[in-house]
Amino acid sequence: MIVNVDFKSLEVVTAAWLSQDPIMMDEIKAGTDMHEANRVAFNLPSRLIAKVLKFRILYGGTAFSFSKDPDFTPVSKNVGFWEDVIDKYYNKYKGLKKWHDQIIREATTTNKIISPFGRMFKFEMQKKWNGDMVWPITDIKNYPVQGTGADIVCMSRVMIHKKFIRANLKSKLISTVHDSIVADATPDEVDIVCKIFYDEIAKTPEYLTKYFGCDFNLPLVGEVSVGSNMLELTEV
Repeated sequence: MIVNVDFKSLEVVTAAWLSQDPIMMDEIKAGTDMHEANRVAFNLPSRLIAKVLKFRILYGGTAFSFSKDPDFTPVSKNVGFWEDVIDKYYNKYKGLKKWHDQIIREATTTNKIISPFGRMFKFEMQKKWNGDMVWPITDIKNYPVQGTGADIVCMSRVMIHKKFIRANLKSKLISTVHDSIVADATPDEVDIVCKIFYDEIAKTPEYLTKYFGCDFNLPLVGEVSVGSNMLELTEV
């Protein structure tokens, strides 16, 4: 049987932790439906638009790009409308805005960003189609979140593997897909594997704090699913 665990909202949790944005952190701890809350706050037509908007802003989406994107043009083609939405987003998540400004300043003055886990992300100016040299702002905002999220998954995977060995399981870890970890479990070990997945992801903040000396002060939640293949998974 396939047992799959997804990290719930990993990129958002990672961005909230890196930025220490108090509003975003409180929403995560309280289990707030951030997409619905932001749909209402920013006067958007659907939860899906609010969800996509969040990730676009998180990774450097601009008002101009929103005004030209077919997913967003039914809402408005007006650049000013989307500028107002972005301003409202950053006004709500002031800590995220402060962190974005900080890492842009760091990357454009030192050509690198170093994560709390010690991973280094290097950046250089890039030539546009018209010959202008610009900094890759989207990459600067994206790489620390994606890279740190990947490191979090790696830490969980290592600790899960150790649990498998200690329990002398026949089941095996077989893959990692972005923010999910997959095991091939024997039928009699499915329940054990599910519990290890859920428990070890919940403990990952403790491991990160212990091994990297940084206070990972947000919860991590694993959503565990089981099925005969990846297309037929049911959450347990």
